[in-house]
Amino acid sequence: MPLKLKVQLEGKDSDYERKRPPMLENLLDALKIQRLETEMFGGDKGPTDEQNAKRMDLYAEFASRFWGQGLTKEDILKGVSAVDGFNQVVAAVNLTLGYNAEEDTKNKKSAKK
Repeated sequence: MPLKLKVQLEGKDSDYERKRPPMLENLLDALKIQRLETEMFGGDKGPTDEQNAKRMDLYAEFASRFWGQGLTKEDILKGVSAVDGFNQVVAAVNLTLGYNAEEDTKNKKSAKK
């Protein structure tokens, strides 16, 4: 279950790894993200600039607490790549919320049959 995150700090790539399961404090952080995303994507208008900025802040706060080891929200915002790194953070949030991507894929395939 180890989750890894690559962060570029001071021009150097650093790998962070979390081997322990998510804790309740991580769940609280993940639920904040889930609530905001429900508001952002639940209507017809789409997200505002302010909501997009808040979303990235919440993901960065989540990652800094989830991986810990002295990482700050600013480290995450400035040092995590927009694609691969963000996908790792999203995977950690989904794990914390109890979402299982493999199970979801299997269930969708079963439902189509």
